[in-house]
Amino acid sequence: MDLRGRRGLLIEDNGDMRASLRAQLAAAGLEQCEVARNIKEAVDRLHRARPDLVVCDYNLGQGTDGQQFLEMVRRKKQLPLSCAFLMITGENSYEQVATAAEYTPDDYLLKPFTADKLATRIGRVLDKKAALLPIYRWMGNKPDHAKALLACEDLLTADQRYVLDILRLKGELLLSLGRPTEALAHYAYILTQRATPWASVGHARALVALARADEARSELDQALMAYPNYLAAYDLLAQIVAKTDKSAAQQVMEQALKVAPSTQRTRELGALAMENKDFSRAETAFKRVVDKDRSGFFKNQDDFAGLAKSCVEQGKTTEALAAVKDMGNAFSRSPELEARQAALESQAHAKAGDTAAAKAALERALTVNKDAKLDAATALEVAQACFSNGRSEEAKALIQHVAENHHEDDAVLARAQGVFAAAGLHDEGTVFLEATKKRMIKLNNDAVGMAKSGDFDQAIAMLTEAADRLTNNAQIALNAALALLMHIHRNGMDNNKIAKANRYILQAIAANPAHPKLAEVSNFYRKVAPADAPLLEEV
Repeated sequence: MDLRGRRGLLIEDNGDMRASLRAQLAAAGLEQCEVARNIKEAVDRLHRARPDLVVCDYNLGQGTDGQQFLEMVRRKKQLPLSCAFLMITGENSYEQVATAAEYTPDDYLLKPFTADKLATRIGRVLDKKAALLPIYRWMGNKPDHAKALLACEDLLTADQRYVLDILRLKGELLLSLGRPTEALAHYAYILTQRATPWASVGHARALVALARADEARSELDQALMAYPNYLAAYDLLAQIVAKTDKSAAQQVMEQALKVAPSTQRTRELGALAMENKDFSRAETAFKRVVDKDRSGFFKNQDDFAGLAKSCVEQGKTTEALAAVKDMGNAFSRSPELEARQAALESQAHAKAGDTAAAKAALERALTVNKDAKLDAATALEVAQACFSNGRSEEAKALIQHVAENHHEDDAVLARAQGVFAAAGLHDEGTVFLEATKKRMIKLNNDAVGMAKSGDFDQAIAMLTEAADRLTNNAQIALNAALALLMHIHRNGMDNNKIAKANRYILQAIAANPAHPKLAEVSNFYRKVAPADAPLLEEV
């Protein structure tokens, strides 16, 4: 393949190896190739220009690796699927690359290798990327999965070279489009033709979507007997089991970590161990995560919080406060960091019986919460500190505000449930959160019904009050915008209402740019708004 005109990015921390690989890439024809010594530099290069090919060494030093980088840039959509990713690894790291679950390299190359072998592998992965481009173009930052699915169907009849890759993409698209019955039949057909681990996991995912979790669990157990190193099966099995048996889910995650170390799975293990009150194991897991990434690039406040709380529960007040202090050194100052540190300090002092220090730290956290719009994780940490100090009503008020803002986000609601559970109020939390969710759904439905029946003023009053109060609730903001736009469409232009509609759509974008209703409301805005109205970016 002619690589002239192609752009590359080489990521390698070793200077001699970097120079050698750069020369081999040039010999293969890839003359436009930037280099990065570490993940921070690699991300900076990606922001400047999108390459056609990334060649990345697995071991990047300072506790970081190429698989972490790949997972991050794919998850954040900083690297389009049309860009090929080639991982270079030694035999000792091969298992971690070959068993990667959701985000896998397009190919890998074992050291040592020749320039000819490197060129052959590059040509192979770029050929495949070019063939699948009609699908990938609809799976980017502004995806249209229906069109991507149509592209799959077209390619299945036109190009037989990459049938398995196309079939795999088709299954994922069917699931993402909420068509699990079709996905189930699709994966079942593949499995009649060829036993493959990804199809078994896809079939199990379809079963889960159809509320057939027991069948999915049985299928995954069988898949792991056949493919004991396939991490995606462990991940899905842990998710299913965790709904009914957290201890069993913890065991599944332990097994996955024996297959291949992973920061994300170690983090999930720590969270499960905390829920199971296995505080010693939680401490070990979170400490490993905190210590592993010496670059600081993948650090997460949740890791330090988990470490601190696991120490608190074991009566290790000194170690807990040290973890809180380390958190402050690991992150830039922000209201979230200040509030979270104070909330964790309060929990540590409360557990140790130092009520004065616990109260003082809690007051600091509450003051920050009052002055700043904190994210859900931080607000829930403050709520947990309130429970620790016997201030249950304040805790519930904080949780209610978070739940109202994120009533469509199951992950946030599960986290809120965890705060109740940690306070010994699991059943009360379940009732509280379910009532909050139903109340928000009713508010939405009632107001939209009023708007459809022509009672625009009442609908607008209900929705705009809620949208102004709950600035992180994309659903409320979009319905407020929709009610305003319906009023304009029915009764004529109102500059104040069109400006408000624009503001609420932008508020929804900030809260959840991937909300399924966003495109519909944005298109209606463009249809209704006059030429001189505030503009919206394409959604």
